[in-house]
Amino acid sequence: MRYRERLCIIFMRDNGPRHSFRVRRGRFFLMLAFFACLPLVCGVLGWQTWRLWQENKALRENVLRFESDYQTAQATAERLENLEELLREEGVQGRELVLRKLASAEQAETPPQASGAEAASAPEGAPAMSEGPGHEEFPAIDTGYVKVGNVQARALRGGKLRIALDLRNADAQRLASGTVLATLVTADGQKHTLSFDPDDVGNFRISRFKRTVMVARLPERLSLVNAQIILEVKSQDRAVAYRNIFAVEH
Repeated sequence: MRYRERLCIIFMRDNGPRHSFRVRRGRFFLMLAFFACLPLVCGVLGWQTWRLWQENKALRENVLRFESDYQTAQATAERLENLEELLREEGVQGRELVLRKLASAEQAETPPQASGAEAASAPEGAPAMSEGPGHEEFPAIDTGYVKVGNVQARALRGGKLRIALDLRNADAQRLASGTVLATLVTADGQKHTLSFDPDDVGNFRISRFKRTVMVARLPERLSLVNAQIILEVKSQDRAVAYRNIFAVEH
């Protein structure tokens, strides 16, 4: 009969009873390997926990910003409703003055009609773009691959920049996919390519609509006074489908 070799683990107190446990050699080495790998497993779990905590913190900050934007928009809508009700009433003091100001503002926002060949070459319903600083090096581009609207670039506390925009698929028969990129242009002309957290937050693949919100961490001591961003939307084949320049809000 073949003898099976076993190992004995002894637990002994000082001037006390002794407890011994017999285990097989394979199980003993398996237990040693388990305890040796335990610190590594704990380190990996701790790192994953820290990553999840950071992502949760970023999500909470985004939720707080969304709630603040929603409350501001709701308050503005309520004030506009009250103003509309006042304008409907006759005999309100200052009613005619407000109506004249609104009419003059609408006339100022309406772009002048192009004449001749310029009117024929301009696409119907195309928005008028103001050529500000930076358009000489980065001219405005809009191929119609996706419709970009409601662009907001806002400086946040802690050296961060929040960029939000709406993406609409111009062709419902296909999926629109690509990447949103941004470059920061300071008042002194310096350009900084922005990196977002997470890195793939600017990627999109939409059939109809997507609201994209990206937060970038800026270099230390970087002034955002009179700063602008160059917003680019590139298609899946890395071709520029949209480009324009927007001011940074504070």
